[in-house]
Amino acid sequence: MRHKLLEKIMYLSKLILNPRNAGARGDAARPYELHRTLMRGLEGVGEKRLLFRIEPERGPGGPVALVQTHARPDWSPLLENGYLLRADGPRPFEPALRAGQRLRFRLVANPTIKKKTPGKKHGARTPLIHPGENPKGYPSYMDWLRRKAEQHGFRVPAVQDAPFYTAPKRRGKNKPERYEKHEIPHFGVRFDGVLEVTDPERVARAVRQGIGPAKAFGFGLLSLAPAR
Repeated sequence: MRHKLLEKIMYLSKLILNPRNAGARGDAARPYELHRTLMRGLEGVGEKRLLFRIEPERGPGGPVALVQTHARPDWSPLLENGYLLRADGPRPFEPALRAGQRLRFRLVANPTIKKKTPGKKHGARTPLIHPGENPKGYPSYMDWLRRKAEQHGFRVPAVQDAPFYTAPKRRGKNKPERYEKHEIPHFGVRFDGVLEVTDPERVARAVRQGIGPAKAFGFGLLSLAPAR
């Protein structure tokens, strides 16, 4: 019983990156590299799963990374080398959810579908870049959100969307055939709104595991707060 209880506890950290630190400045623009750096906070820990995102709001002095881990991280090395200006947390938390509950949420997601590719076992992911109907007949990213909400035990009565790319796509004849992993441009949407819990257990699992693909690029973290 004690083991099951510990599995539900997570740790949330709000990290202020130092814009005068070259490593932090570069990582703020390259989410995959930021993920690699943040994993240093879990060195020597058995459970190394981590969800994170760069927040649109800046903190006092620099960009803000919100980080959720299953084990207690240690940010002291990143503070000592000047990579971070400040670390608020880690603080333990466990979602207390009930059916019918309304909560504010934020989800920065990579809405995609898998498109079958001839000769390949796994289809390529196609980004859903349209908020509504689109000429290729794919679902919209709002359709994707509704489907994920149903899958993860909630519905979304109100939401605002803000689409973006993590990096510019290369154009022109001289562009290389392959991107380095940290250079891959991902399409994302920041969803801010209100959700209603229909299945508390599935929502808690979604908070713990994240929603959608590309989690190493700063996607998938579902944050909840009391509705006003």
